[in-house]
Amino acid sequence: MSTLTLNDGASIPLLAYGTGTTLLKNKRSRATGGDPMALDRTVIEHIKTAIRLGYRHLDTAEMYQTEPETRVAINESIAEGIVKREDLFVTTKISSNFTQVQNAIDASLKNLGLAYVDLYLLHSPYWTDSDADLQRAWKDMEAVKESGKARSIGVSNYSQTHLSATLATARIPPSINQIEFHPYMRQGDVVPVAFSHSHSNIATSAYGALAPVTRNIPGPLDQTLESLAKKYGVSTGLICLRWCIDQDIVVITTSEKETRMKEYLTVFDFKLTDGEVQEISDRGTESVGGKELVPRVIRYYRSLKEKDAGGKAQ
Repeated sequence: MSTLTLNDGASIPLLAYGTGTTLLKNKRSRATGGDPMALDRTVIEHIKTAIRLGYRHLDTAEMYQTEPETRVAINESIAEGIVKREDLFVTTKISSNFTQVQNAIDASLKNLGLAYVDLYLLHSPYWTDSDADLQRAWKDMEAVKESGKARSIGVSNYSQTHLSATLATARIPPSINQIEFHPYMRQGDVVPVAFSHSHSNIATSAYGALAPVTRNIPGPLDQTLESLAKKYGVSTGLICLRWCIDQDIVVITTSEKETRMKEYLTVFDFKLTDGEVQEISDRGTESVGGKELVPRVIRYYRSLKEKDAGGKAQ
């Protein structure tokens, strides 16, 4: 699998199997009447299938509640001789209470059964109230890296403002910023700013890359994606994934279907031309349904604030 070299010299696989969203949602539904924190064998098998098929980058988080399943899947895959620990790139995230970074990484390592993770991220800046909060949290992240508990450290869902505040006092720049990213949502100048800010070369990781063919349809890109899919003999979804990879953007995707997992791995069997990448980008600037797309994480935190405000008003 193709990799990208991060600003700290580490190599990260360009395609990851994510254990959030779908796996978490279905884990919760299966736990009805039982313990939602109990190990879910179905989730374990999905992760093991991904490893068996060739995925070497696994993405989880405190919030997903799938770190224990990831641990079992890794341990069983190692025991079955499919992989060694050093073959895997494991990403996890602290999802809340940024004042407890040290406790959080220890808890995640225990859940994962690992001595270290390859990448540790601050999941969202919206849990904090100020630039100072972001800077204190990042200082703690630097300590995690220096302790060896995380080989690389980064952030997630950070805007240009959040990145600038963090970099103002950082000794070690974030290696990566994981954001919702696809042709309809390039989040302004977050990517170029991350790459150029003080020559920090912060890589970008994309979740939601398939939105143009799953969430945001019909849309201005439909005809372009269908034309390119026909040219390369692939699905429109693979065109969306390749559009990211051809810009050196790490893609997080997931599926509970083995056929879909296999399909995503074929994204490395073809390459878009520079002109085709630009064509998709240009068409992506056109609005979907005449509405500006707002990142899901921002919509989520807005809903929490509105709910909190409504509760106080009662």
